[in-house]
Amino acid sequence: MKARKTTELSSILEKKGFALDPKKDHHRFYYLIVDGKKHNIYTYLSHGNKEYSSSLMSVIKKQLKFTDSKLAEDFFDCPMSYQDYKDMLKKAGLL
Repeated sequence: MKARKTTELSSILEKKGFALDPKKDHHRFYYLIVDGKKHNIYTYLSHGNKEYSSSLMSVIKKQLKFTDSKLAEDFFDCPMSYQDYKDMLKKAGLL
């Protein structure tokens, strides 16, 4: 996984169906929202990191339930839509 800026990650997560949990303030927690419901698929971003290294991106990949780095890169580079992501999770039995 390639390194990415924190601001870029926040923007992509929000575009792909994740919502920031305002109750959490130690880190910024993003939960997946499907049909208006919060699911147990989440990740969090630190307030102090301006960029996430490739090793931290691998952690985020696992939190978002990607088994393939190529699919995770597609998610963050935007060829994968919100609907594609939901379909992948449904196929894996996670939604």
